[in-house]
Amino acid sequence: MTCSLFLCAASALPVLFPVQQHTDIFSNSLGADMTAYLCGLLVACIPLSALSGSGGPDTTRLVDLVRESLANSPEIERVRAQMDVMGAKIASEASLPPPELTFMREGMPQFRYSDAMFSRVEIMQMVPFPGKLSTRREIAEIGADHAHHDHMEKEFEVLYRLKSAYAEVWYLQHAIGLARRTGDLLRQALAVVSVRYRAGSAGEEEVLKASLESARNDNLLISLRQRELSAKSMIMAILDRQDPDTIGIAEMPDSLALDVSLDTLTARAMEYRPMLLHDSLVVDEQRALLTQARQEYLPDLRIGVQYMTAPLTGFNGWTVTAGITLPFAPWTLGARAGRIDESEAGISSAAASLAASRSMVRSEIRQEYSRAVSDREQAGAYRSRILPRAEGALRAALAAYGSGKGDLLMVLDSCRTLRDLSMEDLMIRMDFARSLAGLEKEIGVRDITDLR
Repeated sequence: MTCSLFLCAASALPVLFPVQQHTDIFSNSLGADMTAYLCGLLVACIPLSALSGSGGPDTTRLVDLVRESLANSPEIERVRAQMDVMGAKIASEASLPPPELTFMREGMPQFRYSDAMFSRVEIMQMVPFPGKLSTRREIAEIGADHAHHDHMEKEFEVLYRLKSAYAEVWYLQHAIGLARRTGDLLRQALAVVSVRYRAGSAGEEEVLKASLESARNDNLLISLRQRELSAKSMIMAILDRQDPDTIGIAEMPDSLALDVSLDTLTARAMEYRPMLLHDSLVVDEQRALLTQARQEYLPDLRIGVQYMTAPLTGFNGWTVTAGITLPFAPWTLGARAGRIDESEAGISSAAASLAASRSMVRSEIRQEYSRAVSDREQAGAYRSRILPRAEGALRAALAAYGSGKGDLLMVLDSCRTLRDLSMEDLMIRMDFARSLAGLEKEIGVRDITDLR
């Protein structure tokens, strides 16, 4: 990953010019010339540089983490298991209820089993009115589809959090590299101004200011490292990894590409977003429940076969029984009418919920898309205008300080400004990656580049 960073060779200064070995130089007439030479060398060491790390053995690719999360995430595994449960439920809902087997001994004097007058064995089967089983199967199938869409929605949610955390790791790793390079320059500046202070050509205020800036940068480095560990911990939890800090160097594309129109993204979401498919099925489910509520007015059948023996008379014979339920009995009509009203209201509620969900998804897509476009434009401005000018200001401040026409405070201020602006550039690129991840979640795709 190439980004606008600076101070690529500042760490080489102690090797080229060990400051302690030149303490005496600054006490004679060559001190000013040597200081100018060192500052000139610093100016030469601030070109745009590449902080990549991608492609190396320590690189952790996002595509590999995505594959691992889909296979190992406990959250995804939970909804996947629930999907299997709902799929297995279809067969039971579409089947007849189990038959009932009854054995009876009747007419036992004083409960003497062997003296019973009659012995009966009966098998009874309840048969729902035709159409009821198919309605129950339809409702079960919709429930299985719900579980499938919940599974897909959970996948996109987990991938969004994974990609957001990965982008944060990328930002923090590059910010740490930037802070380290800034620290190299600040330490060199502190060494130079300390030597000049001993030679009497710099004031105590410059030494204190350089020391303060170096200490503040060190604290920033500590904070960034702690945030990096937290972001990595988030990824580890998503992947269900146990070993600490096994996430390597993150990489991201150099270009900020968003080649799909807002209308295309919105249309794709309306057709394929799992949450919207789920809500759409809720309407179908409520209609099926309304059909089921109306079918409660239809009687169920009860068919049985009984074999009876009478030991005292020597009679053996069969009995066939048949019956129906009476769902239209006056004292049952109120409950059935209430269930119909409930289902009709449920259809209206589900339709309104679907409309609200579609509106919300459109709004979220517009917001994420506008953020991505804004981040892309800001990143372009940073690369083309802001960072080059900040680097030019630092070069000028260093050159002026080296020639004796400027002061160290201006150099430190320019250095801090360039560092902060470079971190802002990195943060914008992180926000762009997060916006793309948000669009993928809202649309219902694993990779937005598949829509090109």
